[in-house]
Amino acid sequence: MDRCGLFAVYNNNTDVLQTAESIYYGLFSMQHRGMEAAGICVNQGGHFKYKKDEGLVIDIFDAQTLAGMQGHAGIGHVLRYAQGDPRELAQPIVIRYTNGQMAVALNGGLTNTNELRRELELQGAVFQTSEDAEIISVLISRARNRYGEIEDAIASVMPKLKGAYSLLVMTPGKVIGVRDPLGIRPLIIGKKKNSYYLSSETCAYNELGIEPLREVDPGEIVILKESGLRSLRTGAASEKAFCAYEYVYHSRPDSVLEGMEVYEVRSRMGAQLAKEAGVPADVVVWVPNSGLAAATGYAREAGLPLEDAFIKNKFYYNKFVHPTEDMIRRGVTMKLAVIKSRVKDQRVVVVDDSMVRGETGKILVDLLRDAGAKEVHLRIAAPEVKHHCDFGGNDKDEEALVSNRKSPEQIRDMIGADSVAFLSLDGLKQACARTYGGLCLACFDGDYPV
Repeated sequence: MDRCGLFAVYNNNTDVLQTAESIYYGLFSMQHRGMEAAGICVNQGGHFKYKKDEGLVIDIFDAQTLAGMQGHAGIGHVLRYAQGDPRELAQPIVIRYTNGQMAVALNGGLTNTNELRRELELQGAVFQTSEDAEIISVLISRARNRYGEIEDAIASVMPKLKGAYSLLVMTPGKVIGVRDPLGIRPLIIGKKKNSYYLSSETCAYNELGIEPLREVDPGEIVILKESGLRSLRTGAASEKAFCAYEYVYHSRPDSVLEGMEVYEVRSRMGAQLAKEAGVPADVVVWVPNSGLAAATGYAREAGLPLEDAFIKNKFYYNKFVHPTEDMIRRGVTMKLAVIKSRVKDQRVVVVDDSMVRGETGKILVDLLRDAGAKEVHLRIAAPEVKHHCDFGGNDKDEEALVSNRKSPEQIRDMIGADSVAFLSLDGLKQACARTYGGLCLACFDGDYPV
């Protein structure tokens, strides 16, 4: 399940936000991780109540709905890039089996989905969705019959799961967080008074006054229950492979992942880009919203003024399922406009976080040209995305990736810019340099950790 957001709570406090409200606000703060569907499941004295649907968190849940979903524990999920009907693919997945009820929510993607599904179908399993989360829930439920504790059943299943997964599992007595042995996708433990939380990003904790404790370690299973927090370590891989795209685009700038603030990392990417691919210019502009940090770093390093030239329509979000080229152009021009006085007769460097398909780049250049820019130089604060991602990242169709088919010079000609340049792979590594271990760079260099 591509680029999703997870939030969970085991609520041992009576004087803080109720469980469903905490999850609602946690998911709302991570809406950028998924805008196609959302869901919340709460534990009401051993019985699960849940709601999930297509759309934004704020559209699915109102005060009356949340008031009817109170309980002492719960998990939530926002969905991005559904390959099918978002209503059917919304999570958490809730099942009944011989040991009762279980709810599962996943951020990530498995590389052996077809193999696992085929194996389970031959054993009599019937699936309702195409989701990896459903496959995992079936594997856990079957293993549960052989183990006394649900966490032991999960540990027995983990070696079968190939790929990236941060996972939430809720039973009538526990909330469990799981992270794959490579630590590809993020999952952070938080605490407020006697309650414990799990979240894909710390930005959710910032807004709820929750103290981030630490990352769930690669290969770790974290159990939240009435008595507190317990850890079961199943073994990490020899080297971590945290997704570099979390720093490039996926995460909110104020989140701290793997010990580093996302904004600061992106600013370093922009500064490195200016060192590698600086060009004579009058002004630097940024693409809302994820381009700001990189543009700030670029402008500071280049000694150029940074201008807010683009205006973003705050009421716009993309709901096109299969957009045509004309629909994409109409959508992006509805989304962005240019303040002409900021760029007219100027040599402009426009900084964006990354380039996947390339359509937005042409729109940016056209908008700046129409506003009177004398030159337009596009700078991308990430390396060229040339390879598909099976771990919950960019487009899985390599032919759709513009850098898979075209050189920077060909992209320049395609979008009508005066020049186009990308951050080097070494530059990205320098910007992300830290002591927490390795990075997954597969979408850039094709070296897949699984």
